[in-house]
Amino acid sequence: MPSKPIDEKKPQEEAPKKKPIMLIAAFFVCFVFSVAASSGVTYFLVQSSKEDVLVNEKITEQSAVLSNFEQSLSQQDAKIKAIEEQTDVLKLYLRHSSATALKNILVDQEQNIQAYLKVMKSAMRDLSELSPRTIDWNDEYQYQLDLALKGSIEREDLLKLLKTGEPNEKSQ
Repeated sequence: MPSKPIDEKKPQEEAPKKKPIMLIAAFFVCFVFSVAASSGVTYFLVQSSKEDVLVNEKITEQSAVLSNFEQSLSQQDAKIKAIEEQTDVLKLYLRHSSATALKNILVDQEQNIQAYLKVMKSAMRDLSELSPRTIDWNDEYQYQLDLALKGSIEREDLLKLLKTGEPNEKSQ
């Protein structure tokens, strides 16, 4: 019977030999799967970081363009402010210049002459209605007053054109 215990030991010894090979194979498969998963994740992270680098480069370029644009705008704003200040000074100078003051006086005189001529026409019309034989006289002088009024309006237009560069609003 001693041979039986030897037989019993052989199957027991063979069983442990199979387990380590399976265990090593399982560890190897797990290792290969782990390396593959890590490699895949690393590949995707590297790809996204390359995209991030490209996006960051574009953002940097855009921010450079934007800063140049903002600098240009600030320079233009400074130029506009300087021009506005010069314009205000020139307007003040023109308001107080003797030529402009003279033009204003002449425009006012022409307006006063026009008002006088209109009153005179009205008064002559009223006078001709009081006196029956003065109708022909009135017609002749009304025509001359109309010519004088028209000439005054034209002079006012010319003065306003000299003063502002714009024609008179009344004649349009």
